[in-house]
Formats: sequence, structure tokens, C-alpha cells
Amino acid sequence: MNGNIDVLIIAHNESQNITHCLQSLQGWVRKIYVVDSGSTDGTQDIAQSLGAEVVHHDWPGYARQRNWALSELDFSAPWTLILDADEVVPEDLRAELTAISDRPSDQVEESGFYINRLTWFIGKPIRHCGYFPSYHLRLMKSGRGRYEDREVHEHLVLDGKVGRIETPMLHDDRRGLEHYAAKHNRYSTLEAYALSRELSQSTAESEVVEPSARRRRWAKRNILARVPAPGILRFIYMYIFRLGLLDGFVGFHFCRFIGAYDDLVAMKLHAIRNGHDPAPKPASRDQ
Repeated sequence: MNGNIDVLIIAHNESQNITHCLQSLQGWVRKIYVVDSGSTDGTQDIAQSLGAEVVHHDWPGYARQRNWALSELDFSAPWTLILDADEVVPEDLRAELTAISDRPSDQVEESGFYINRLTWFIGKPIRHCGYFPSYHLRLMKSGRGRYEDREVHEHLVLDGKVGRIETPMLHDDRRGLEHYAAKHNRYSTLEAYALSRELSQSTAESEVVEPSARRRRWAKRNILARVPAPGILRFIYMYIFRLGLLDGFVGFHFCRFIGAYDDLVAMKLHAIRNGHDPAPKPASRDQ
């Protein structure tokens, strides 16, 4: 057992994913916290059976849930690893993470590390489409970081030098395409609210946010909000210019799916800016 890494996972109805995630953490981390917001599918029991400490906290939003956990729970190991319940740490990535954490933390100049991520869609890896490589700031020296207060697609912000780990973690939501579509419908509502607020405040992107994420946000503020069919542009960009065609039929469908997501964001943003609430009921806490 490695005593140098604690893990944070937020969860709600993740019974089809959480086993794979936690099994990939067995035997090499100090403590795993699963912060659950009221699962009804047995997620809590599965997590406890695999050695995680399950903590209930009502759902306040993605960033606020993680910030609550980072502030209130005992992350006393030198390093904190933050995962989603549908992510897995393969053996080669585990070796790199333990090699970093085994060094005295004051001898590691980086305060955190971006970790590459490989997304699976309909049973196949997406290696192009602008989705790989895809870096996410997930490993940090404990107590050094906090999430920006954004409705969705929030990023971890921390001071100090940040490194990169090229070996990817695996992202594969096993709850099926219907759930994936429903999740992105909710995400598009949250992102439309975030963009509306940022456009009204002329928000400048923080330099600590990963460069590719800054570029995506710039495009959504300056292109998505102004063109009549952003989903078509996104599809052409991903499928042609980012070589999604090399991912075969799955790449074609993935590019269509993300293009449709951008169209949803654009429609909902238009509704919000014209005084219409696209989600008159409170947003679901399903993740």
C-alpha cells in the first residue's frame, strides 16, 4: 500500500462504473473517498466493499462538490488524485504516479500534473477528433488546488509549476448511449448558463487553465454564440481537420454527437439571452 496518494471521486448512481475505477486503485493508494450525493443503485455498497470511505453530501454542483470535499475531508497524504467514477488508472499510469509520489514532495518541483485521457465511445477508443491527447489536471500536492466556480467543465486551479503525464487514464462510461445523451443534454444547459454569465461579464480566461481548454472556451464565446449552425462547424473541424475520419464509423458518430452538443448549447444560450429558461425545473443532480 502506497501511503503517499489520497483519491477523491464524486459519484451518483455509478454502479456500472465504480467497480472498474476502484479496482484500478487497489493496493497502491492510502485512502479513497467516494463523495456520494444520494445514489439509489447500490453505488455506496460497492464502493465500501472495495475499500473506499463513502461520504454523503447533497449535490451543490460539480465544482462545489469537489471543493467541499477538498476542504472538509482528510487529504493528509502528500498527493491528491482526483478521478471521475467512469475513469480507470491502467498499470503503466499507476507506475508513473507512484514514481512521482514516492519521491519526497519537497523534491518534486511541480505542484501538480496534467494527466492525459483516452475516451471510449460505443466500445471504441477515440484517438483523433481533437479528443486525444486530452490533458486534465488531476494530480496535485494536497491542499494546493481548488476548482474554479463554474457550472460545468470546471478546471482545477493551483499555484506553481504544472507537469504533464503522457500515459493516459481511460474514460469509459458504461451506462450506455442513452445515459450519455441525457448527461450531455444536462451539460449543455449548464454550459449555456456558464457562457451567458461569462459573456455578460466579459470574463477573461485564467492563464492557469490548460491551453486547449482556454481555446475551446474562447471558441464557444466568440464563435458558437455568433454563427447559425455551430454544430456543423464543429463536426467539420473534428472529422476533417482533427482527423476524426481515422477513427472510422465510431469517429463519425462521435463527431456528430459533439456537434449536436454544440448546437444544444447554442440554442439554450440563445433562449437564456432572450429571457427564456431552458430548464425551468432545478437541474438534476445525476452526473
